[in-house]
Amino acid sequence: MGLLITLIFAFFCLALLSIPSVLTYWLFKYLKKKGAIQRKIGLIIFRITTIIMITYSGILLINGGGFGPEYDCVEIKQNIGGLLICNSVYNADHHSWTYDVSYKYKTLNNSTIDMGSGTYYGREWNKDEQLLQYKNWTILKTGDWIGNDKIIVADIKTNKWTEYKFTPASIEKDSMWRSLKIHSLLNYCCSETFIDKIYNGQIQLHYKFRIIENLVNEYGQKKVYYKIDDATGQPIMIKIE
Repeated sequence: MGLLITLIFAFFCLALLSIPSVLTYWLFKYLKKKGAIQRKIGLIIFRITTIIMITYSGILLINGGGFGPEYDCVEIKQNIGGLLICNSVYNADHHSWTYDVSYKYKTLNNSTIDMGSGTYYGREWNKDEQLLQYKNWTILKTGDWIGNDKIIVADIKTNKWTEYKFTPASIEKDSMWRSLKIHSLLNYCCSETFIDKIYNGQIQLHYKFRIIENLVNEYGQKKVYYKIDDATGQPIMIKIE
């Protein structure tokens, strides 16, 4: 099935890329009737257009149309010391693109710790992640699939980490959210839960959610605050604005 889709897409691209050459050919046929000079002009336009389209088609074929996968490795110097080694895989399709990033932390004593992975779907990966230290916890903010962020909380001493995803479902099932009886349409497109900032163990989250079923551009918005639990590293909801 995947091969069939690829062949259909290739045929569609070939047909699309041939349009300029076909149009300039008909222009040449038209100018040919107007005289020798017009005929030469039309022939030049047709040849140049055809050469450009063939060249572009070759580049597209060699590069796969920019659809990937493309691999990259970035080392980001950390403010707390050490390096964050990010290995990424970029993929794209006709609708969107994705960066899947795996993280390893190289400490100041040259030991390497696996920090898990993140995904940036339909948005750019800025390659600027910074580890944050709070009490005994090392915190990494990253993407989590479509429209969500998450944090990876690690205990460097024990080389153990846990990820916490901030999704509409995780926000709205919290007792604090439910106690405020905020009107929202859970599971309606297209909600967003992105982290604005993390400071001194407190996480400020921006939550955008649908509020009217038939109006896709009408959203409610809230600031949701979490605090990292000193003992467990788990983010606890503390305030909604």
